[in-house]
Amino acid sequence: MNTSILTINLAGNFDAGAAIIAGLLGAVAMLVVIYGGRAMGMTSMDLLRTLGTMVSPGADGSRVYGIGAAIHLMMGAAFGLIHAGLLHAAGPSTDGEAIGLGALFGLGHGIVVTVAMPMMLTMAHPLVRNNTMQAPGTAMTGFGPMTPVGITMAHVVYGLVAGAIYTAIVG
Repeated sequence: MNTSILTINLAGNFDAGAAIIAGLLGAVAMLVVIYGGRAMGMTSMDLLRTLGTMVSPGADGSRVYGIGAAIHLMMGAAFGLIHAGLLHAAGPSTDGEAIGLGALFGLGHGIVVTVAMPMMLTMAHPLVRNNTMQAPGTAMTGFGPMTPVGITMAHVVYGLVAGAIYTAIVG
């Protein structure tokens, strides 16, 4: 019998509220990584502005960032539910396994975003379409050569944080 304090049992314990909280906190952690990379000159990508101008291209600065933050946090909450569901499906038996799986899910998510986002922005973003916003380029390299690495690592951080928080609440 395993009596370690790190042992968890997620079976039958899915908690949507905890998943949403974990996803929101993971999304905030992700923003720290993204804007930290921007502050260090590793990328010119401004995620919140990009998201905000996608749905409100004519909005002023603070409104664009507010809209972008709302979109990012809603996606963080939604992906928190998905990550929690994946954790339950995988059935980790320890905190370490759950956090490692969270990082792995984040890595997969980051790779998909890095490949798919340039296509989505090129086809759907009104400012990219009319050439008033920088084109994302292949794997987002239009925002700098380190952008794909930063996006992927930001998603790994999301997975780590969301997995750790969800496991701490539910496990």
